[in-house]
Amino acid sequence: MINYKLLAIQSLVPNAIVTILGDKVVWHDERTQPTEEDIVQKIAEIEYTEEVEEYKRVRELAYPSSGEQFDKIFHDGVDAWKVDIQAIKDAHPKAVIDADELAARKAAALEDYQAEEYIKATARLAQYQLSVGVPESTQTIVTGEAWNEEAGEMQDVTETVVIPAIPALEATVEVTTYDMETDTSSTETVTNPLIVKDDEERAAAQVIIDNTPQPVKDQVNGV
Repeated sequence: MINYKLLAIQSLVPNAIVTILGDKVVWHDERTQPTEEDIVQKIAEIEYTEEVEEYKRVRELAYPSSGEQFDKIFHDGVDAWKVDIQAIKDAHPKAVIDADELAARKAAALEDYQAEEYIKATARLAQYQLSVGVPESTQTIVTGEAWNEEAGEMQDVTETVVIPAIPALEATVEVTTYDMETDTSSTETVTNPLIVKDDEERAAAQVIIDNTPQPVKDQVNGV
């Protein structure tokens, strides 16, 4: 199976040393790693180029074998052979890359990537903040339907449920370190690692949202 992401990276950085783990790229090269934006556009270019050059593969399948072609030349002459070969070429004409179409493909690929990242980032920010927690709240849910005599119609039966609060995590935690050489241990108070990670992820998500072009945001949000 063709790994287009690897092909794109190798095209952008020839002979780049990388490991592809799903969608994740592990960079083992001293050279600057291309951005995801560069990669998705290069993938679009590679795929479009393959589409354009499909005529080559079709022609190869349509051509007679070398032996058949030599036999045609021997028995009927070069001119007759040229007629047969030209007929195949005419049936499968050469295609060329259209600069406008290529630019459109790359732009669409970039917009799709930006939209996906924007959706993931907004979903990440929608999660509650570990250092803040979530206060208790209520929600009205529909539990069924019942006939309303006064209104003369079936109406929803609702119930108000209480959604328990989620307390904020402790801002700090104690970490104990043991030193085997001295057979001693020490304890220090540090910022809760879970809060640190949560804040870093939220900050990264906010950067993505801030950098997403407004037309992409509008498209995702149906504006």
